[in-house]
Amino acid sequence: MNKKDKGTILIIEDEAGFRRIYRDVLENDGYEVLEAEDGESGWQLVKSKRPDLVLLDLILPKLHGFEVLKNIRADAAIKDIPVIIFSVLGGQKNIQKGLELGANDYTVKGFYSPREILSKIHALLTKVDITKNINSYKLEVKEGRADAAKLQQDIDFSKGFRCSHCKTKMALELIPDYTRTNGHWFVAHFVCPKCKRAF
Repeated sequence: MNKKDKGTILIIEDEAGFRRIYRDVLENDGYEVLEAEDGESGWQLVKSKRPDLVLLDLILPKLHGFEVLKNIRADAAIKDIPVIIFSVLGGQKNIQKGLELGANDYTVKGFYSPREILSKIHALLTKVDITKNINSYKLEVKEGRADAAKLQQDIDFSKGFRCSHCKTKMALELIPDYTRTNGHWFVAHFVCPKCKRAF
């Protein structure tokens, strides 16, 4: 299979070792790979090359990964490019901020192998076809039930399970994750049914 058959991936990562590992895995699977070693050059490449997907580190020289993500989502010409954050920053606040800013996925380095991230990339790039045949499931979280209070505390929802923008009661959305095997796996996030924001 020739490069470009599957698309172009931009890796924005300051550590050469990480770039090399992911470049090799992606190229061997048929993707063309672009690389940037700092946030500023990464942002310029997103604008000029318009890759099919961006793998984005957060702790970057010149321009922080969150700023790169903000810039992408604010530019009408490239705002729909899928972005997967892969970072050593694994705290809930960082994950929540990344998803709120529009990341399609947030992967903590060391928790997933390059092959698993490759599966996530493939799933994102074929999402239009995949989602035609699957449903997501939206559940209401009862604030007085079981671990609801602990969940609220752990994810730092200080005002209950309500949208911070329009105050509507949020739903927990479960989306089947077909990149995982052995059982039923879901990607979960809170979503506001009124303003459609994800948290």
